[in-house]
This record gives sequence, structure tokens and C-alpha cells, in this order.
Amino acid sequence: MKIAVTADGTTLSNVVTEEFATCKYLLIVDMETLNVVAVENPGDATGVILINEVIKQGCEAVITGALTSEAFELLVSACVTRYYGIGYAVKKALALMESYELKLIRNPEGTDKCEGTHH
Repeated sequence: MKIAVTADGTTLSNVVTEEFATCKYLLIVDMETLNVVAVENPGDATGVILINEVIKQGCEAVITGALTSEAFELLVSACVTRYYGIGYAVKKALALMESYELKLIRNPEGTDKCEGTHH
């Protein structure tokens, strides 16, 4: 299983960023091996380019903060689960996700408040 995590650096010790579109890197983590592929953010203000990478890599979930409306809708359409992991080191956020301790992102603002039909 692959999980995408937005981070300020290229390693598991770096911190999950507050906003998907402004992250420095998107880390694609293979949960079986903990191998990391770091994708540098090309500077797309919508985050759509990185979302397409999440989908292309076959990631089952993304750990991040706020998403643009466009990025949120693409993730929802692709059935990618969204988790709120701001402030945690990537490795810690992954562990919290596995133990069901991270909140789900149910709206583009990055909160778990459900304001529509997106779960």
C-alpha cells in the first residue's frame, strides 16, 4: 500500500505541511518497506499536478492539511482517503494513520466537519 504525505523535506523525519498546494515535497511512502519517493512541488497553486501524481502512483490515502477545492474534488473522485496530519513528523503521522488516530479530512479546509456528501 502506498500513502502520499505532504512534507517540508524529503525524509520520514520531516513535518507534514499545513497546506497541500504549498508543500515543498510530496512523499510517496510504500508502507511495507517504508521506501520513500520524494516528488518536488512544481509550484502549482491548485495542487492538481501533485494530486495527479498521487493518483498515478496508486496511493490509497494522503496525509496533509488544507486542500484547494480542485484538489479535494479530484481526491474524492479517485476514492483517495484524506487524513489531517499537520505538525507531526511524517513517520509519526503514518503510525497514527495506521492506528486510526488521525482525523479524516471531509472538506477542503482540512477539517473532519462534513459539509456535503464527500466522505
